[in-house]
Amino acid sequence: MTQSACVSVTLERDEIENYLLAQQPEQALSTLESHQLKERNKSLYLLDKAMLLRMQNQFEDSNKVFEKAKKLTRKLDAISLREQAAAISINDSQRSYLPQNFEQVLVHCFQAINHLQLQQYADARVEVLQLSELLKQKDDIQMPFARYLSGLVFESNQEPDNALISYRKAYQAYSSYSSAIPLILKKDLLRLTDYLQLNDEHQKFLDEFDLEVWPKQQDIDQQAHAVAVVFNGLMPRKHSFEINVQSPSDGQLHRISTPFYEHRAAKVYGAELSSESLNTSSELIAQLDNQARTALNNEMPSIIARTIARVSIKNTAVDETKDNLPLLSLALNIAAILTEQADTRAWNTLPQQVLIMRLSLPAGNHDLKLNLLGSSLPDNIQTWKQVNMTKGESRFFSYHSPDSYVTQRKP
Repeated sequence: MTQSACVSVTLERDEIENYLLAQQPEQALSTLESHQLKERNKSLYLLDKAMLLRMQNQFEDSNKVFEKAKKLTRKLDAISLREQAAAISINDSQRSYLPQNFEQVLVHCFQAINHLQLQQYADARVEVLQLSELLKQKDDIQMPFARYLSGLVFESNQEPDNALISYRKAYQAYSSYSSAIPLILKKDLLRLTDYLQLNDEHQKFLDEFDLEVWPKQQDIDQQAHAVAVVFNGLMPRKHSFEINVQSPSDGQLHRISTPFYEHRAAKVYGAELSSESLNTSSELIAQLDNQARTALNNEMPSIIARTIARVSIKNTAVDETKDNLPLLSLALNIAAILTEQADTRAWNTLPQQVLIMRLSLPAGNHDLKLNLLGSSLPDNIQTWKQVNMTKGESRFFSYHSPDSYVTQRKP
């Protein structure tokens, strides 16, 4: 990618981010679609478009675009020799963007949530089954949020056995990261092990969680439930860290360029869901920016290896011309510096965090209110009017709150 192309992409991302921070996803989508699309960035365009559509509650259209992104990802999964050669000879951004493994998992998660909000519970089930297969293939990542979401989907399809399996896997994934187990997951594990009469496992969780009260399945079946998910903040953007050195022996300039994520902070620190006199508070269930940094750290040895190979190839061309064609040699050296850019592409419309809450209510029509704590935006309260909720049913709602700011833009 040339310097001018990098500037163009940065300006586009700046514009989209500014619209999102102002809670204007429709303007962000118009900006995305107004810029010329390079074929190598098509998968990223589809991911961003699908996310911007769901921010506007266009869940069916969002899922159609996510399907296109999945199809393209499968096609790109085996990167062509031509693209590998482009990455070695110019820079990594010349390759088609292949979503990171954790991003591929999140595509299934967002599609499942779209289906849940449309009350298409069987379709959501299909999505989490595909998600399970993907996680088997991508065994290098742990996604506790994806596992917990799968449990919610199975419960919506009246499959407590499969739901418990997913909740167990979520518990194991949190434990593998040495992360705190969310209270909502602890209660679900106690509830279902009790209901399914898995006495030894139930006692194990009782001893570990030290909870005296949790909802009983019999009570859950007699109530309706509102599950609200807040997608909080914005995924930090990638930047390029560059080291420029001059060889003391021949005066050649060399550049090593690697990507890194900036640090962001979400302004919203929690949320409350209420209806009439009942209310509940949110829990942090996923820190997606940590997932992104882990993925980049895992990829860094390959990035550095390609960078070193690239520098070596470019320097060989400079060496071969410096005696007979010194001006050409100088031009090649300058070109080598200008074209050595880190690949800073990423799915930037992702949230930074995921908050979740569940409110149990009597069956009937309810006005729901979601209050965002810490938001600087005027519309920090989201309402859903006269939601019809039946006994034993869970209704799903979501809200995107991109309100956030950069705290550090250094490696």
